Amino acid sequence: MSKRLVIVESPAKARKIGEYLGPEYVVESSVGHIRDLPANASQIPAKVKDKPWATLGVDVDHEFAPVYVVNPDKKKTVTDLKTKLKDCDELLLATDKDREGEAIAWHLQEVLKPKVPVRRMVFGEITKQAIQHAVEHTGELDYQLVDAQEARRILDRLYGYEVSPVLWKKVSTGLSAGRVQSVATRIIVERERERIAFVSANYWDLTAELATTAGSPFESGLVEIAGRRLARGKDFTDRGTLANAELHRLDEAQAKALADGLTGGSFTVLGVETKPYSRKPPAPFATSSLQQEAGRKLRFSAQHTMRVAQTLYENGYITYMRTDSYQLSGEAIASARAQVKEMYGADYLPDKPRQYEKKSKNAQEAHEAIRPAGDQFRTPDQVKNELTAEQFRLYELIWKRTLASQMADAKGNSVQARLTAEATAEANDLAGATCLFTASGRTITFPGFLRAYVEGSDDPDAQLSDKDVILPEMKAGDVFTAKTVRAEGHDTRPPARFTEASLVQKLEELGVGRPSTYASIISTIIARKYVWKKGTALVPSFTAFATTALLEQHFPELVDYAFTAKMEDDLDEIAGGRLDRTPWLSHFYFGDEEPGLKQQVENNLGDIDAATINAFPIGVDDQGRT
Repeated sequence: MSKRLVIVESPAKARKIGEYLGPEYVVESSVGHIRDLPANASQIPAKVKDKPWATLGVDVDHEFAPVYVVNPDKKKTVTDLKTKLKDCDELLLATDKDREGEAIAWHLQEVLKPKVPVRRMVFGEITKQAIQHAVEHTGELDYQLVDAQEARRILDRLYGYEVSPVLWKKVSTGLSAGRVQSVATRIIVERERERIAFVSANYWDLTAELATTAGSPFESGLVEIAGRRLARGKDFTDRGTLANAELHRLDEAQAKALADGLTGGSFTVLGVETKPYSRKPPAPFATSSLQQEAGRKLRFSAQHTMRVAQTLYENGYITYMRTDSYQLSGEAIASARAQVKEMYGADYLPDKPRQYEKKSKNAQEAHEAIRPAGDQFRTPDQVKNELTAEQFRLYELIWKRTLASQMADAKGNSVQARLTAEATAEANDLAGATCLFTASGRTITFPGFLRAYVEGSDDPDAQLSDKDVILPEMKAGDVFTAKTVRAEGHDTRPPARFTEASLVQKLEELGVGRPSTYASIISTIIARKYVWKKGTALVPSFTAFATTALLEQHFPELVDYAFTAKMEDDLDEIAGGRLDRTPWLSHFYFGDEEPGLKQQVENNLGDIDAATINAFPIGVDDQGRT
C-alpha cells in the first residue's frame, strides 16, 4: 500500500491530523524550523569561516546569499524524517499558510531532498472536513512568499549583527538591537519622556443633584459660566497651562463658593434635545484585536493569548490564529447567523450578512478571521468539559465576538438637557453670573449585538443595564431645585504608560511589525530588560533610555516609524513578486546616494560619546542647567 508523508510544525497538530487521515498517511512534525542562519561562531561551516562576512552568516558580496545550518537540536528530527520519507511515495508539506510556514516547508524540501513528488498542503482549521479538503486540493510552494521571509530574516540579521556591537561598546555588553524590537522600545521610551516632562494642572467643576417630583434625582454638570466654557482636563497642555485663554478655569475657592450659592437654588430648563443613535458590532477577531481584547477582558499577556490560541487551533477548536484578516467564509457567516437566530431570534439578524474590510495598515496573507472551527460552531457549553479554564475563556471570547459580528446594530436614544441657574452673592466675584449645566441620558431601545458581546466586558447583560441613564420627562421652562451641588477638584494626569494591549494597538496603527509577531516582540523587550512590567504597565529601563537615545541620535532612520513601516510594505512587494530582494537588501546595507547600514556603523562609531548617551537628566538646577 502506498503511503504519503505529511509534515506539520507541531506534535499536537500531527496527532490531531493523524486522527483524520487513514493508515496510508504518515503524519510527522518538524517542531518548527529545522534550519536557520548560524546562531554562533561554532555553527559557521568551515568552508566559509575565513570569509569577511562569515559572522553574519550572509554572503553580502554575492547577492546576500544566506548560509543555512541545521539546528543542533533538530538533527535527530531531520534523520527521522528522512527515514520516514524512504518508505513513502509522496511528500505533503502541511506547514502554516503564511510566510513563516511557507519558509519552513521550503527548508524541509531543501534538507530532505525528496525523490518523490512534493505537494503543498494548506488549511485554515484542523477539522476532518478541512483536512480532507486540503489533501484533495494540494498545490505548489509559493516561492515569492519564501523570498519575502528570507529577505526579512536576512535584513533582521544584518540589522542585529551590525548595530548590536555598537550597543556593547557604548551602552552595555550583551544588549541587542532589532528592526522591530528597537522601534517598540522607542515607543515606550517616548511615552515615558512625555510622562517625565508632564506638568499637572488643577481645576474644579460642579455637579448638581436636582430633585424631581417623582422618581430619583438626576445629576447635571456645569459646562459654562457667564458665556465662557468651563475648562476641563483635555483643555490643558502637557505643561499645565490652558490651551485657550478664553476658557474659565475654576479654582477651589470659586468652586466651593459657587456650589454653596447654587445649593437649594432653581435650575430652569432651556431646552431638551433627543437624538436616535445606533452602534455597529465590532469585526471578528484578527490576531492584534484578539491580543488586545484578551488583555483587557481576560488579563492575558499577548504571548499567553497566542499560546492558548495555538492549543485551541491545534486541537480543532478555532481557525488559524495568525491572521490580519477580518473576513469570514460563507460557511462561517451561515453558521453564525443560524446560531444568532436560534439563540436570540430573527430580529437580531441584519437583512444581509456583514462583511468587514481589512483594517491592518500592512495586511498580509488572505486568511480568514479567527473564529470557532467547522461549519457548525460549537457553543461554549458544548466544549466546556473538553477545555482547560483558560482555553474555555478564550474560546468563549472568540465565539461571542464571531456571533456578535453578524448581529444587528444596537439602537437607542440619547437625550441632552440644558439648564441655567444664577450664581448668588455667596459666589463672590461670580455673583449674578449665569451658569449653564447639562444633563445627559441614554436609553437602549434594542440591544442588538450588545446582547451577546460588549467590548471590555465579561457580562453583557450587566453592561446593558449600566448603559441606561434615564432622565425624567422635561421641557423648556421646567424648573428643578438643587438638592446638593458638589464642588470637585481634579488634577490632569500624564499620558498612561503602554500596556501590552495598547502597545499592540500602537504598533498596528504605525504599521510596525506584523500582528503575528507582536507577542514575541513584547516578550523579547521584556526578556532583554529593556522593559519591565509594573502591574499591566510597560515601564522602560535606564538601558532602554540609553539605547533609544543612541539610535535616535546616530541611526535615526533605523528607529524611524515611517521607515520601519515602509520595510513591511517592501516585504509585501517582494511577496507579491513586484520587488527583487537583492537590490532591496543592497540598498539597505550598502546604500546608494546615501550611506547604507554598513557605512553608517563605520562612520558613527567614533562619534558616539558613551558618557552623554548614558546620562539621564533628572531636573534643572537654580541656574537652569540640566
